[in-house]
Amino acid sequence: MNPRERVAAALEHKEPDVVPVDFGGMYCSGGIHALAYEELVKHFGFCEEIRIYDPIQMLAEPSEFFLKRFGVDVVSVLRSTPPTGLDEKEKKFKDYYLLGSKLRIPEEVDIIREDNGYEHMRAWFTGDPLRRGTIVARRTPSACYFDHLPVYIPFKDVDEASHIKELPPHHWIPEYSDADLKTLRKNARWLYENTGYAIFGMSGAGIFEMTIYLLGFENFSRSLKKNRKIIERVVELLLEHNKIELKKYLNAVGDYIQIVGIGGEDLGGQTGPFINPKEWRELFKPAIKELVEIIKSRTNCYAMIHSCGSIRPFISDFIEMGIDVLNPVQISAKDMDPLELKKEFGNDMTFWGGGCDTQRVLPFASPKEVKDHVKNLTEIFKPGGGFIFNQVHNIQPQTPPENIVGMFEAVNEVRKY
Repeated sequence: MNPRERVAAALEHKEPDVVPVDFGGMYCSGGIHALAYEELVKHFGFCEEIRIYDPIQMLAEPSEFFLKRFGVDVVSVLRSTPPTGLDEKEKKFKDYYLLGSKLRIPEEVDIIREDNGYEHMRAWFTGDPLRRGTIVARRTPSACYFDHLPVYIPFKDVDEASHIKELPPHHWIPEYSDADLKTLRKNARWLYENTGYAIFGMSGAGIFEMTIYLLGFENFSRSLKKNRKIIERVVELLLEHNKIELKKYLNAVGDYIQIVGIGGEDLGGQTGPFINPKEWRELFKPAIKELVEIIKSRTNCYAMIHSCGSIRPFISDFIEMGIDVLNPVQISAKDMDPLELKKEFGNDMTFWGGGCDTQRVLPFASPKEVKDHVKNLTEIFKPGGGFIFNQVHNIQPQTPPENIVGMFEAVNEVRKY
C-alpha cells in the first residue's frame, strides 16, 4: 500500500498493511514547535531552513527528510515544498527571530516589534486589505507563541445581539481570495499527482471555539445564562461565513484532498466539558452538522473534528453528525481512557492522535519510557483500523529530540498488522 491507500483503509475501519503515521499533516495540532524542531534537526547533525506555517503557534513544517525517516503518510495541503503561488513563483518567506533562533515565516504575516521586545501581530488572512491593520495577537519577549486572548476579544462588551453586525477580522476566520484559491488548487494538485501521501486540508473557523474567542469567556458565560440571542447571532454569522468559504475551498481542492477538518472545536478542558452537552446540542450542533453535510455532499472526503480535552459526552453526537475522525484524542483528560474509547466508539470513529501524551510523557519521560508508552497505546488503538498515529497535540519547546525520535521508532516497531 502507498500512504494514501493506507490512510484510506484506516478511515474505512479496515486494517491496512501498517498503522498510518502523521507528523505535521494535521497542522492544527499534529505538528511540532519551531524550537523543538530546531533541536531535532541539530540532533541529526545538519542544518535546514525552518519554515513556519502557523505563526500563532510557531509550528514548523517538517522537511521531506523527516517524513521519510519517521515513515509519515500524511501531508498538509498548505505544504510549501511543491511549487506554489501565482505565476509559478515559490511561496515567499522572510526571516523572523524567536528567542535567538532564525526562522522563516510567510511574507504576508505582519508583525510589529516594539522597543521593549513586545511583538504585535496584525490580521493578514483576510480578503479585505482595509481590515488587515487589526492587531489580533501579542507575544511577550520570553514567550514561545503569540497569544490572541486577552489581546483581541472584539465582542467582549456586547450586551445585545442587534449590536453585532458582522464578523471582525481574525486570523482564524479565513477569507479566500481568488489568488488564495488558485494557489491552494495548484498545491493540492501537485501533491496529488506527484506524491503518494494522503492530503489533509482544513477550512473555516470553529463554530463553538470561535464564538468563545469573539465574546471572551466572561461574556460567553454571561450570555449563555442571560441572553442566548447574543450567542445565536454569533453562530449565525460564523455559519453563514463558513458555508461560503467552505464551498469555495472545496471547489478549489476537493478533487485532490482526502480529509477535511471543519475547524477547531475545543469543547473540553482537562477535567470536563466547557459547556453542558444539552446546551451545545441546542446552540452549536446544528450549525456544525451543516458544514459536515456540505463536505459530504460535494466531495468524497472524510470529515474531521478537532476537539481537545474531556469530550467523551460529545463523541456519539459527532458520529451521528457524520463526522469520521476525532483529533487529537487527549488521553490524559478525564474520561478519555484509550481502552474505553476504542471499545465504545472504535467501530464508528477514527482516532487521529492519542499515540503519545505530550503533556507529561513526551517532554519529561526517558526515551525508553516514551517508547513503552507509545507501543502500548498503538496496540490499543490499532485493531480493526480506525487509527492514525499522531501524538496528542503539538510537540512543545524543550522536548528532548531523543524522545521525539524514540516516539517514532516505537510506532514503526509495532505498526505492522
